[in-house]
Amino acid sequence: MSALNPTRARLLEMYGLDVMMVEGEACRLKDTSGRDYLDFLSQYGALPFGHNPSDIWKALISAQTSMAPSMVQPLRSNEAERLAERLAAITPFDLGIVTLANSGAEAVEASIKLARARTGRNIILSASNGFHGKTLGALSATGKSLYQKDFGAPANAFDYVPFGDIVALKGRFEAQADKIAAFIVEPIQGEGGVICPPDDYLASVIALCREHGVLCVVDEIQTGLGRTGRLFACEDCTAAPDMLLLGKALGGGLMPIAACIARPSVWDDRFGTLHSSTFANNTLACAAANAALDRLTANGASLISHVADNGRYLQSRLQDLHKRYPNVIRGVRGRGFMAGLEFREPIEKNGSGTMAFCSLNGGFIAILSSYLLNVEGILTAPVFNDAHVMRLQPPLIAGRAEIDQCINALDTVCHLLEHKEHSAILRHLVAPERRKRIYDTNYVQPQKGPMRDISQVEGARFCFLIHYTEEEDLLKSDPSFASFSLEERSAWLQFAKQIGPGFAWPVPQSRSRTGATVEGMIMSVPLLPSSMLGKGRSSARTMIKDAADMAVEYGANRLGLGAFTSIVTNGGSAIAGRGTPVTSGNTLTTVVAVTAIERVAKRVGMDLSDAHVVVVGATGAIGRLASLMLARRVGRLSLVGNARNQHAPKLVGKVADEVTHVLLAEEQPFGAGGLWNDVRSMLPAERAQEGKGLAESLNDVCFAQGKVSPLVATTDLDASLATADVVLVATSADIALVDPMTLKPGTIVCDVARPPNVAMTDLGDHDVLVFDGGLVQPPFPLDLGPFQTLPKNLAWGCLGETMLLALEGETSDYSLGRDLSLPEADRIAEMARKHGFAPAEPQWGGRLLNDADFARVSAVYEHRFLLSGSKNVMNE
Repeated sequence: MSALNPTRARLLEMYGLDVMMVEGEACRLKDTSGRDYLDFLSQYGALPFGHNPSDIWKALISAQTSMAPSMVQPLRSNEAERLAERLAAITPFDLGIVTLANSGAEAVEASIKLARARTGRNIILSASNGFHGKTLGALSATGKSLYQKDFGAPANAFDYVPFGDIVALKGRFEAQADKIAAFIVEPIQGEGGVICPPDDYLASVIALCREHGVLCVVDEIQTGLGRTGRLFACEDCTAAPDMLLLGKALGGGLMPIAACIARPSVWDDRFGTLHSSTFANNTLACAAANAALDRLTANGASLISHVADNGRYLQSRLQDLHKRYPNVIRGVRGRGFMAGLEFREPIEKNGSGTMAFCSLNGGFIAILSSYLLNVEGILTAPVFNDAHVMRLQPPLIAGRAEIDQCINALDTVCHLLEHKEHSAILRHLVAPERRKRIYDTNYVQPQKGPMRDISQVEGARFCFLIHYTEEEDLLKSDPSFASFSLEERSAWLQFAKQIGPGFAWPVPQSRSRTGATVEGMIMSVPLLPSSMLGKGRSSARTMIKDAADMAVEYGANRLGLGAFTSIVTNGGSAIAGRGTPVTSGNTLTTVVAVTAIERVAKRVGMDLSDAHVVVVGATGAIGRLASLMLARRVGRLSLVGNARNQHAPKLVGKVADEVTHVLLAEEQPFGAGGLWNDVRSMLPAERAQEGKGLAESLNDVCFAQGKVSPLVATTDLDASLATADVVLVATSADIALVDPMTLKPGTIVCDVARPPNVAMTDLGDHDVLVFDGGLVQPPFPLDLGPFQTLPKNLAWGCLGETMLLALEGETSDYSLGRDLSLPEADRIAEMARKHGFAPAEPQWGGRLLNDADFARVSAVYEHRFLLSGSKNVMNE
């Protein structure tokens, strides 16, 4: 674990941004291997003259040579006073009283204190989506809840209005100006996405504040000192703000320093007496700042003219890029050397599950920046408040050669995105030199305290967990990965484990037959089944629990578990009680699978009441419930457990007892099959009270009468399949267990398992019908983009149940554990009918079964009927 912020260290390593830079000069950096990089970020604008500017170093060395005292508070500081005089001289209009600080956030804190002291009011108004720092007061003025909610922010008396909306600000002032101390605003919202307001916005803000007696604080910590091609972004306004905040570039790229410059009319002596900072007036920082001002104002401020000229060139090149790649770039924003390149969200083009995952979890620009750094040698970064905007903030000394180098690299990125060559963008993350570290690193559960202030959303909202069921899913969700070698794919799957769970695809608001609406989010747990069983079970559970916590923060009122996420959590039991009701989805999955079997049997002419049905995986939740449901209808039932599990005979015997109990306890169902009749004729109904040993008693009676038992509990799969008319497969195995080519003609196979337990093969003229079980058709369009492994508008039953329970407003857990009940099955079936969820038409591997498929099997039963008068001839 890194001693320096291990959380950030893990993120840097994960995104391949953990490059150790050991040398910097001007716009260039070098890493430990000597590789050269172009810095197009300049520490978020804090390096106005690039790395190690000689004139700033000269000022620091001069301070040492002169033996100037480094800190002399509370006495006077010559360098600090000289800096204050110079800032008062160059700032617009009558701004003239300077308070120095160690950082931009401290300058914001100073402005808040001064405004409250001067006005006697408490409310600090700021713009939504703005950024003013991360100390508590500055954070409270930062209009982004993401940065606030875990830290008790915003503090009292902070509020927000939309950025760029002068009408909204005027309305707020007219309503309560007498309670508002100040309005703090950025000329351009940097972290908000490099958002430029209307041209007259800032001047109108200053005028409106004057009119209503509210102090105006302009935060130029990022825009000030040349970044926009002007010394100050507010210098064209017709009046001065009451306070101007500077930082970042003020230290010349070598020292941390900031300033709050106020108009004399808003100064307050109580603030001047009570506010102080140990390091704020230190000689070295002030010497660096004075040297920075020397350079910015030298030769008639020629450097700033250089920024204005080359800033226009940068914007022109970016606009050309936008025109070439309109499907990749949404927009270009900014001024001078403060540019933002907004990329379209990957989910708009359904191209890549990996890119969609990165987009929805805030990592899209980080991935692009990683490519630019590692492959193209360009340093960039995202803005903090918008996951799809890349900041481009080169040092002010950058020229057209540096701009062209960056634009050419961005052109390559856009080309790869345009042509969906996502593997090329990601390949460096699984390069040979990184693989040992990838395989040596495991998923680290976030270490964090309890969640607070979970927002409640209106209406039904769900989350549903998915995972890779087989390596082929990687190519389905991102076809470009076909260009990866086997070693690269393997390394990627291992790399994905480290990332952990996250949002994968949004499901837009949809309406059921009743008019109820639901929206949701597909979530990914990046694990294969082989990584979720055995020794991997504990780690998989941890990851699924973290996903459940994410669902709570998202505001979901239902969490559904897909495939093995249900199996490894004991049908959801292991993650229940974390704040969102959970469902395994197994009840609806079973209901639609059994319904599909009944429909297919009817279509091919099979009489289920006389059929031999084999349930493979009968001890699991789906297999057990399916056995209970099918027992009412069929002629014979074989329950098959796992021969490799020493406890399987006992477990499958228990299911057989439960089946027998149901048949004895229930009234005769409509269309009761031979099994129901046999059990009722061989065992008295009062035996239902016994529970245990019922199936064994049935076998004893059959043996005494010289009959074959209609209910068999076994682990002999091959023997059971040899005489099967219907096979339902629902195991937790991650391999194929059933070869349909070995089954007798006329057999119907329903494969509920994921990954499939029935070998995918070309049946040709083999008269066996195989279809995927547990599929539903919702009453609304459903498109899961790159995660849509089924035909569009179809869903697995577990997802269908998740949506159903959210629509119904059900607040309890559902389908948890193994012991699913028949009443729950009846209830979920009624919900499905109510909201318009229907069993899907039979299909196998994405291909809809056609009339010819059914005709081949129908012919088998017609032939049998002609020969024997019975459509089901067992042991044939």
